[in-house]
Amino acid sequence: MKNSILIIGVFLLATAFGLLLILKSDKTSGTEGGKLNASALENILSVDQEAALHRTATSGVKAPAFTLKAVNGKTYTVAETNDKPIVLQFWASWCEACSVEAPTLKKLHETFRDKVDFYGVNLSSEEKQADQINAFIQKNEWGFTNLLDANKRASYLYELHALPTTFIIDKDGTVLDTFHLIDPMEFESKLEMLTEGR
Repeated sequence: MKNSILIIGVFLLATAFGLLLILKSDKTSGTEGGKLNASALENILSVDQEAALHRTATSGVKAPAFTLKAVNGKTYTVAETNDKPIVLQFWASWCEACSVEAPTLKKLHETFRDKVDFYGVNLSSEEKQADQINAFIQKNEWGFTNLLDANKRASYLYELHALPTTFIIDKDGTVLDTFHLIDPMEFESKLEMLTEGR
């Protein structure tokens, strides 16, 4: 009888410990922000984007911070307070729209690299072969940092529903704009507005 109670006690203790680990691992760490929820995204889209980029209006929505490894093996934390605004694009090598927008990202990075930090976030968990990621980056001659979202953590935090999805984030971590595939001239215009007078 004592052995049965001891076994049940150990089992319950192990179960409680396991649940605690699961719950703890699901929460964001101190370097990660909270999830960007659907209503927050609606707030961003409802703000006059030209006014937001000129800083006469703001969404008030903070970009969730996350830490991921890059294709070069280094670890980066994105969307904390930064020296420059950020262009953050989620992409995958199999995404046709991502291929269409890739030359625009290359050109904009070359034009604005001194005033804006660019980060690509590859949905590496969705890629069929890991070498396709580097092949896509090399083919499109991207010179900016590309991160690997292997566990879909960043995708989850940013409520990702389509590819490509781009976020423009100010130096203070506020999301100023978000969009999917857009006209290259409109994309460039958004960055021109963002960097005016800086």
